[in-house]
Amino acid sequence: MRPWVAAQIGHAASVPAGAVVILDAESVLADADVEDLRQEMDVIPITDWIELRRVWDLDIRHRSERARTALLIRAEDFAGPSDLPWDIEREAAAVARVRWPVPIELRPLFRVAGEQADALAGAARSNAPANEIVAIAYGVRPGASADELDAVARLRLDPSTPPELWDALTQTLMTSLARQVADDRGDPSSLQAAWNDWLRAGDASPSASALRAAPGPVLSLLGSGVLMPAPAVAKGLPDWTRIGAAEPDPNDLIEQLVAAKPPEPSTAHDWIETASWWGQVRAAVASQPIPPRLSEPAWEIWQDLDTKFGAWLRESYGSSLLSAAPTPRAAHQIAPFLARRVADGARVLLVVLDGLGFAQWHQLRAATPLKILQATGCLAMIPTLTGVSRQAILAGALPVDFPDTLTSTRLEDRRWRAFWTEHGLREQDVTYSKTLGSDASNVPTLGGRVAAVVVTAVDELLHGAEVLADRQVAVDVGLWAKAGFLEALVEAGVRAGFEVWLTADHGNLPTLPGPVPSEGQLVESAGTRVRLYPNETLRAAAAEYGTIWDPPGFPADVPLRPLFAPGRRGFHTSGAQVSHGGLSLDEVVIPFVQVSI
Repeated sequence: MRPWVAAQIGHAASVPAGAVVILDAESVLADADVEDLRQEMDVIPITDWIELRRVWDLDIRHRSERARTALLIRAEDFAGPSDLPWDIEREAAAVARVRWPVPIELRPLFRVAGEQADALAGAARSNAPANEIVAIAYGVRPGASADELDAVARLRLDPSTPPELWDALTQTLMTSLARQVADDRGDPSSLQAAWNDWLRAGDASPSASALRAAPGPVLSLLGSGVLMPAPAVAKGLPDWTRIGAAEPDPNDLIEQLVAAKPPEPSTAHDWIETASWWGQVRAAVASQPIPPRLSEPAWEIWQDLDTKFGAWLRESYGSSLLSAAPTPRAAHQIAPFLARRVADGARVLLVVLDGLGFAQWHQLRAATPLKILQATGCLAMIPTLTGVSRQAILAGALPVDFPDTLTSTRLEDRRWRAFWTEHGLREQDVTYSKTLGSDASNVPTLGGRVAAVVVTAVDELLHGAEVLADRQVAVDVGLWAKAGFLEALVEAGVRAGFEVWLTADHGNLPTLPGPVPSEGQLVESAGTRVRLYPNETLRAAAAEYGTIWDPPGFPADVPLRPLFAPGRRGFHTSGAQVSHGGLSLDEVVIPFVQVSI
């Protein structure tokens, strides 16, 4: 039971015996609150005086004194205990009245606030004005342009931010640039115009001081693709603006990106932001021959980050799989998230780009005219193999729920359809397609309420990059972007009335050669970044070659015990390979974005 609900009706719900009356004249309680109450006692809904009288006289009076029953009265005639018949008020074991815990102007937001409802209710207990309640509940610090833009960026990048919050923020934010974004319900057009103008006019721009003071939030929006680069022609701009300048020099871009490294990550959200930032660095390093003075320090930063990420995974991966955050924190939560969108009336197209890491995503969004509506990321399933993680996305389930097909994708079409039929859709309302996606002619026919399109082009390009590794991938992905498949697919989805969401089953990593166990058929699957053994004994015998870990969510009763390659090492003795399957930041954290055209 949510804290604010417990504060109002908890005493009634805890009555050890008898019938209690709960007055909810304005239907404040959500369905989930009523279900929580049903876990404590029998709940009988009442909508008028006659029904109340009949239930009390013919049912409640004849129940055992030890029976625990709640009469939930939702009728305007019963606003308070004094509105009840005298005998019912006197005989009830307890009477509780449910009231709105927030001021009237915040009730539309409160209804859709989800997990933030408790924060709003808690802030409202101070009897502060509505604008201050919103600021406290959502961590907004009004007054300084940098702080307000930081809040706007954070909320704009969260797909779960409701339109009602933007309405409330118009009365909370005080600086013109941030308030304009709120007035536009999160549309960044005004911020984009201010950015373009500042890069053109410099300090003569009206927004110069506000943008100059807010490199963090601006770079976050640029990194996600919500803000687009613009030509930088003004003199005296800060060095960090080169990150958001059209066609920046790659060497300058790397230097400025490294200087803009995010704070030390500690949560799943922090690691998603860090993975996105690192993807920009890696994409810049791969864009052309880069001098060692820039590329080597970048990969040294990666080494430090990836070591910390590995420790975080061990501690927090399991809890992240169970996260109740409004946006997916792990790949198996993507389908349930989309199901909530469909329940709200949307048609949804999910595009799964096999093997797409943040480095390739940043390259694609820069090379295509896609409009980024929402941008975040989530954790792939571990091991980061297609059969494990892509099935989890399409099945909306953890790998432990499909142990029989962990090394195959042959049933993913069936699993996708089964997920949606379990959520109330008809078979004909669900479509699935799989394509190489070589060019616009490969765009499949889209139909139904929900559609999934699996695109294998990027993964095919990864496995062919055996000469120049990341640089080869960057060239190939650039050529693929120009072929027009992704743009044509998104355009077809938007024209058909779909919300279009892009994600990946896993990312990828350019690996360095390392020792390989000589085991022959003793290993079930000998991948570049993970080897799967038929039992614990054989895996333990190869422990010196890698990292032993049985990740949460992976079934314990299958003959597939993973041994992960350490660091950037791969289970190959020579050559260049860009692969996946392991535990690196690049492989595990994947994009999840809503796009349009």
